[in-house]
Amino acid sequence: MNLRPRFLLTTALFFVIVAVPSWLAVRSMAESIVEKWAVRYAEKQVLYDKSRTLQPILREVALTRQLANSSVIRQWAQQPSNPTLTQNAINELESYRQNFHDKSYFAGLLKSGAYFHNNASNEYAGKELRYVLNPNAAKDAWFFDLIRQKRELHINVNPDLDLGITKLWIDVLIRDGDEILGMTGTGLDLTNFINTVVEENLPGVTSLFVDHAGAIQIHRNQKLIDFGTVSKATSQKKTLRLLLDRDEDLTAVLAAMKSLESQEETVATAFVEVDGKRHLAGVTYLPEIDWYEVTLLDLDVLLPLSEFTGLVLLYALTLLGLLALFNIALSRDVVMPLARLNQAMAQVETGSSTQIALDTLGTGEVNQLMQRFVRMSQAVMESRRDLEAKVQERTAALERLTKIDPMTELLNRRGMLERLESELQRTMREANHLGILWLDLDEFKDINDHFGHATGDQAIKTIASLIRQAVRPYDAVSRWGGDEFLVMLPNATQLYLDALGERLRADIANCRKLTADSGEVIAMSVSIGGYLQTSDDTIDTMLERGDQALFRAKALQRNIYVAYEAKTPGPAQ
Repeated sequence: MNLRPRFLLTTALFFVIVAVPSWLAVRSMAESIVEKWAVRYAEKQVLYDKSRTLQPILREVALTRQLANSSVIRQWAQQPSNPTLTQNAINELESYRQNFHDKSYFAGLLKSGAYFHNNASNEYAGKELRYVLNPNAAKDAWFFDLIRQKRELHINVNPDLDLGITKLWIDVLIRDGDEILGMTGTGLDLTNFINTVVEENLPGVTSLFVDHAGAIQIHRNQKLIDFGTVSKATSQKKTLRLLLDRDEDLTAVLAAMKSLESQEETVATAFVEVDGKRHLAGVTYLPEIDWYEVTLLDLDVLLPLSEFTGLVLLYALTLLGLLALFNIALSRDVVMPLARLNQAMAQVETGSSTQIALDTLGTGEVNQLMQRFVRMSQAVMESRRDLEAKVQERTAALERLTKIDPMTELLNRRGMLERLESELQRTMREANHLGILWLDLDEFKDINDHFGHATGDQAIKTIASLIRQAVRPYDAVSRWGGDEFLVMLPNATQLYLDALGERLRADIANCRKLTADSGEVIAMSVSIGGYLQTSDDTIDTMLERGDQALFRAKALQRNIYVAYEAKTPGPAQ
């Protein structure tokens, strides 16, 4: 039997003798400790979070109830059009505003639909009537839904589109006996509430609040909050399912919530998975606000394996003791050569040739392995260099094909658009002007029909050659498509643009290089449209105005150059 299988079998035997019993013992003990500790920790954390959360909310709830039960507010809600009662009510609301934590209030009256609001900066003094609630408007559905549900107290998180704010709203019905007259309340700044009450920055601890359906009302990540819960169908709500990996976890948490409604116990727990990691969910019911507080504890963070360092250390020392005999015997002939081989492999993996002398290391099979790796690494490096050279060559060729018209060797549309974009940005930085000339071969279809497509292709090539000869070295020329050409002129003036446009028209009209198979000289002409860029131009506007000038040239008489003019377009020759 070779060295490698003997080493593997012996090592495996020792590992099984030590590792299996040690691991089973550690795992069993760890699981037991984690479960007991986590449940107790969850109970204390949930109750702590409950007291922290209720303290700021209950004060606001008590004040809001007093406001809703105020005789001044009830009389006003019965007669909302009475100016004296309205002014008295506003004075009452303002006095309560000074005592609310957020220094703001709202009041909605059912009979008139009037919605009153003022904020901490007293921004709406004298104009507290903000808008009129509309029972047919989706943004006002929350008000009428709460009225229909006859919920004495309701707390929710919702953005007010008319006021442009998002808050934790405390809503209390205004009643006169059994008659519902409207609703009043206040709001707590959502971000501030999350930062001071919910967001404690405890590693591994996430606190959130949900309603009876599991819809998320408060969470440190505001994107997960189910705004406007009261007016949504169940299928539209953002629930705990967004956080939990499995449907059965959601079922377990909802069951825990249900068990708390009898208030026979204060905290319920369930093990769940969040982002693939095991968590303990602690749940408590807050009857004062009719919400549930859920605390998710990441067990890997709160109770990592480092807590069992002593046991793990004992296991490691025992295993090291058993493997020490093998390490002494095999270090010189196996371990050290393999370590050097690993270093050499890392060098080859990063693309560099190995600088480590391997062929003298080890004996027997190990030395043969080293020599084979040296030969293999040399072959790999040579193949890699050849492959990289071919890839670079093919990449350059493909890049050229995507930007160059194969018939004329001019830029194609894509290549020209890239040049235009780059040049337009540079032109705007340097306060220069960029000009374009748009050429269209007149009666190109007749040339193809009478003399054949080969002659038509020759006409395209001839015009491309004439344009190249006429432009400056830093100008750009493209075959835009078919029989159209586009010329880009950096640092151009209107005088230069017009002169070059007329010169190209004349050169092509006077060209006698294009002949038919019979030797007949074929006359050619082009219509040209010119445009000089202005400061507010984009590529699209430049092309559009150049096209307009070309269209006018073709409409006038062909074989003509026309410059674009914004007010009174006309030919310029």
